[in-house]
Amino acid sequence: MLRPNLELRLVAGELGNGVPQAFTFELVNISDHDVRVPQPSVDCGSDFYGSIWLLLVFRPPHMADEWAGFGCADDRFDGDPILKRVQKWQLLHPGEVAKQTIGRDHLHYEGKDPGKYDFWADYRPPAIEQDDQKALRDAGIDFPREPLSSQHIIYEKQP
Repeated sequence: MLRPNLELRLVAGELGNGVPQAFTFELVNISDHDVRVPQPSVDCGSDFYGSIWLLLVFRPPHMADEWAGFGCADDRFDGDPILKRVQKWQLLHPGEVAKQTIGRDHLHYEGKDPGKYDFWADYRPPAIEQDDQKALRDAGIDFPREPLSSQHIIYEKQP
């Protein structure tokens, strides 16, 4: 089994009304070599570029778990061969970070009710056909290969 080449980190932004008003999603190159990474769609499913999802379990006071989330499709196939397409991807040297900061309004959660907010992020790499994966490996290009999850960030909002 291959060792992971990336790590997903979730960083909460400034608090407003007891919950973060934005999150920064970071893909960190934890390997000892360069990795090419397309900019993933956030809170939209994209097989072509990969996806990062903000996940939330909200627990109102004295109630069972309630899940909140949102999804959409966002694939834009440009038809370029993989070796041309990968040139548009961000090149991360060891230790470098690709990050996106997205505001609460675009992440589809309100955060207005009292309770416990448990946030985390999941990353799904782009779907790359086996022949294209081989072409990338033969060219010495590493790329995102496996799903990732961030650590949880928990907030307790009082009534």
